[in-house]
Amino acid sequence: MSYIDTHCHLGSVQFDEDRDEVIARMMSEGADKAILICCSSHDLAAGEALRREYPGFKLACGIHPQSIRETDTEQRLEEFRNTVSACKPDVIGEIGLDYESHRHTKELQKIFFEEQLKLACELDLPVNIHSRKAVPDTQMILKKYPVRGILHSFSGSAETAAQYVRAGWLIAFGASVLFKNARRPIEAVQAVPLDHLVVETDAPYQSPVMGRRHEPADIIAIYRKIAEIKGISTEELCTAAEKNYSRLFESC
Repeated sequence: MSYIDTHCHLGSVQFDEDRDEVIARMMSEGADKAILICCSSHDLAAGEALRREYPGFKLACGIHPQSIRETDTEQRLEEFRNTVSACKPDVIGEIGLDYESHRHTKELQKIFFEEQLKLACELDLPVNIHSRKAVPDTQMILKKYPVRGILHSFSGSAETAAQYVRAGWLIAFGASVLFKNARRPIEAVQAVPLDHLVVETDAPYQSPVMGRRHEPADIIAIYRKIAEIKGISTEELCTAAEKNYSRLFESC
């Protein structure tokens, strides 16, 4: 049985001092496949090295909506295109819209989101989508591009999850299902069929334990909780998630 973490930040500076130990703990738990999200040059350099060393690791890079500045221009997009050409990622992401914390760059976020979706279409690459307090605009923009991919760290309603499923998207659930009073994510998990569900940590972020750093090895607890919610075995969930993950990297 193989656990897959579809969204973690192993290239992050927060893992610099003990990255080897973090990966060893992850592997010892049977989590041998992961998508490494890299949204900075430092993370990308580390992520490229990890992808070369570990065959089960996929590389994702993108301009995160929270990193977009009001002074950004077409030059940043051109630099990103050059980066993608050089590093040849497996996924374009994490990209999308964040109106929760960065509403002041709302219009620019939409431009950057669309340009990165266009690039994903050109290269026939899947995308990893970040969407906070931006469901209508996210859905409207995604309808314009024939892309496939993952809705990262889904925190919306069961109804919104069902809408994304009908549009063909994979929905990723993380440690939010482990939080106290996790009614909303549990309802969303219940609404998503197995053939559209994947699992993630977003490590080192979103720790289910206050004051403790989140790690990719924590994916095991998330799988077990989601399997419990779905009323199936962990093995059945792993099998479904692996099929969905493999499908993500098939050409459209």
